[in-house]
Amino acid sequence: MSAARVEPSWMTADRDKAKARLESMKWPQTSEERWRRTDVSRLSLDSYTVNSNGYSEAGLAATPREVDCGPHAGILRFDAGRCTECALNGFCKQRGVRLLPLSLALEEFESPLRTLFAERLESLEDRFGAWHAWTWSHGAFLFVPRGVEVPEPFLLEMTEAGSGIVSSPHVTVVLEEGARACVVQRLLESGSGSGSAGPGLLCNAGIDLSLGAASGVKYFEEQRLGSRSLYFRETRAHLEKDASFAGLEVSLGSRVVKTDSEATMNGRGADVHLRGLYFCGRDQHMDIASVQRHNAPSASSRAYYKGAVDSGGRTVFQGLIEVAKSASGTDAFLTNRNLILGDAARADSIPTLKIGNNDVKCSHGSTTGRLSDEELFYLESRGLSRVEAREMLVIGYFEELLDEAPEGMRESSIGAVRERLQQAARQERAA
Repeated sequence: MSAARVEPSWMTADRDKAKARLESMKWPQTSEERWRRTDVSRLSLDSYTVNSNGYSEAGLAATPREVDCGPHAGILRFDAGRCTECALNGFCKQRGVRLLPLSLALEEFESPLRTLFAERLESLEDRFGAWHAWTWSHGAFLFVPRGVEVPEPFLLEMTEAGSGIVSSPHVTVVLEEGARACVVQRLLESGSGSGSAGPGLLCNAGIDLSLGAASGVKYFEEQRLGSRSLYFRETRAHLEKDASFAGLEVSLGSRVVKTDSEATMNGRGADVHLRGLYFCGRDQHMDIASVQRHNAPSASSRAYYKGAVDSGGRTVFQGLIEVAKSASGTDAFLTNRNLILGDAARADSIPTLKIGNNDVKCSHGSTTGRLSDEELFYLESRGLSRVEAREMLVIGYFEELLDEAPEGMRESSIGAVRERLQQAARQERAA
């Protein structure tokens, strides 16, 4: 396969439109509500190098290696923007499931992809969205045909690399009526950008989920970029009648994080569960947002986000339940909990309701607190050190969110939280 490809004319036209929008916009300002607590003016965004021809490498290495799927239904691995490994198990191949680099899907699946990219262009809210639409460079495409249920998870692993550059991965999942799938996406970093030297990379990612009637997807995302890097990501899920979406985002890396997860229920009986886990350490800033948008009657949604903030870190959670006038019978709940682990830690929580119909059940809640001194004392009395007791309580605080995650991701996320806690303890002893 050649790395030099000519992309479809419609995609090139979309890129040109996005570039024009980008050039007409300014970087987000703190005067805008969505960005009030995240000031990007200090990030020197114009200094990052952008590859304006994101399709030139086609998301492919010269010969992506076919690998054994193991416990997965399929695997796509990217290294520095190039697909290096791909696989799909026999069950999926026999039933018409497709998993391939997004750049190769543009022609075969033009109709759904053209619609999804057009919707993004029409609803661009800021310069980051336009930047992504113009420069997306690599990504994954998953298609599950009507009535096919895939029990094993699909693994999408993207290892980003570089310092002072922009990487713009994009994932699209299309499920036809009655289809079922589970996706695990891991975002990692290697090379000089993952260390303490240099500016790191800027990852500006996008995820689109198109769910047909009575279909369902579980989507697990684990972000573990380097400590100098920046991470911006927008997820959009569109659900038709009786479709279901269960999402979990785990944010552990990057010095600045700004993510938006938006689920729009366009069909009666749709069901959404959004969950998030974030651990924010010294010199990190995490701004996490969720939107539960009810456009159809008798749909339900739940959002549950939990964060821990260590000394020197700051988090922002902004959650919104939005109910249209036509969405009678809506049942929605939103909650955010934050655990403060140090005196110089800060957590802001802003849950919001925007209700256009009286025949609904909608509520929200928010709590912020510290580790229990009584629980710490009890564990220490049982022979644990203060550091060990703190670690046990924090991991226990997060574990319920990881109950449904595939085994490998659950272990990876808990291990990463434990590592961050141990790092914080070392920094505290050295101070």
